[in-house]
Amino acid sequence: MLAGFVHEVRRAYHDAGMLFELQLDLLYQCDLDCQHCYLDDKARRILPLAFWKGVIDQAADMQVFTLLLSGGEAFLRKDLLEIVAHARARGLFVHLKSHGGHVTPEVARRLAALGVSSVWLSYYAEDPAVHDAITRRPGSHAKTLAAIHALKDAGVTVLVACAVMHDNRDHWRGVVRQCLELGVPVSLDGEIRAAHSGDRFPRRIALAHDDLVALEDAKLDQQGGGCEVPSASNGWGSEKNCAAGTLALYVSPEGDVTPCVTWPESLGNLAAGDTLRGIWAESARLRTIQARRKLDRAVCATCAVREQCDFCMGQSFVERGDENAPVEAVCLTTRAKSLARARRLGLPEPPLPAGLERPRFHVLTAAERAAIGR
Repeated sequence: MLAGFVHEVRRAYHDAGMLFELQLDLLYQCDLDCQHCYLDDKARRILPLAFWKGVIDQAADMQVFTLLLSGGEAFLRKDLLEIVAHARARGLFVHLKSHGGHVTPEVARRLAALGVSSVWLSYYAEDPAVHDAITRRPGSHAKTLAAIHALKDAGVTVLVACAVMHDNRDHWRGVVRQCLELGVPVSLDGEIRAAHSGDRFPRRIALAHDDLVALEDAKLDQQGGGCEVPSASNGWGSEKNCAAGTLALYVSPEGDVTPCVTWPESLGNLAAGDTLRGIWAESARLRTIQARRKLDRAVCATCAVREQCDFCMGQSFVERGDENAPVEAVCLTTRAKSLARARRLGLPEPPLPAGLERPRFHVLTAAERAAIGR
C-alpha cells in the first residue's frame, strides 16, 4: 500500500514539474575499502553542519518529498543525527544508506524516535570471511549484521543492498535466505560500474556472463527499481530514460549539484552561492537533460531488447562523455536479463543488445581494391 502511495506522489510531482527526491552525500570518506566502490577520490573536504541545514531548508522550501542521506559513510559524521532531526523537523521523509558499522542499539532507537523512513545497509555474504574480504576490513560483517538486528529491534525499516560480484557470486543466495529468515527485504545488483573518474577498475571484479544470467533469473521475481519516471505513454521513444534531473537531484560533499549520484556533471554549487531553486528553474543544461527521451539514444533505438534495459545516463556520461551512448555494463546486464527471461518462458535466444554488437569486416570488391591503388 505504501509503495502505491509513493508511486502516486512521484507521478504528481512529475506532472507538476517538482523536485521529488534529493540525495545528499555528506562526505566521501569511509572506514571500509570495498573492492567495487566507485568513489576513487575520497580525499575531499567536509562541509559544516550549517551548510547542510541550509540545503535542507532549501529543499523543504521547494516541497521536496524525500531526502536520502549517504556518503562515504554518513555515520562517520558526529552531527548526522542532528542533520536527520533538522530534516524531519522540516517535514522531509528521510532515508539513509550505510554499511551499519556505527549503528548501535542506542543509535537505532534514536533513528526510530526521529521517524526515519528506512535505512539501507550494504551486506555482501552470510559468510563473514567473504563479506570482510570484499570490504577489506576484518569484523565488518559482524558489525553490519548487528546493525540489522538493532534497527529491526528498534522498529526501523531496514533493507539490505547486496552488490554481487566475482567474490560473492556463490553467496548471494545465502544472503537472500538469511534476509528472508530475518524478515528484511534484499535488493540484488550485479551491475558493477566504472568509477566516478571513468577508470574501469571496478569492472575487473564484475560477474562472468553465466553468473550474471543466474542472478538476473532470480531477480525476475523481484519488484522493479526506483529510477523509472511515471509515464502514461505507450511509445518507447517518447519516454524519459530515468528520474535523473527530472524527479531527483544529488548534492556532493563539495556542494556540487548534479543530476544524480552516478552522474558527476555539476549544474551549480551550493557552497559557492548557487541555490537549489535557481538551478532547478534556470539551468539550461538541466533543461536539456529533462528534455532527453529514449529516442535520443540512436544506437539503442535499433536494439531488439531495449524494453528490458535499465539505461543509466549518468554511467554513459562517465564512460562515454555522452549521456545517450550505450555502455558495456548496462548492455551486459540487459543481455543477461533478456536471456534469463527467454529461457524461463521457453522462447528462442534473443539477439545481442545493440551496444554489444560489433561492426562486421567489410570485404572489398575488386573495384574497391583497384580504387585504393589509384
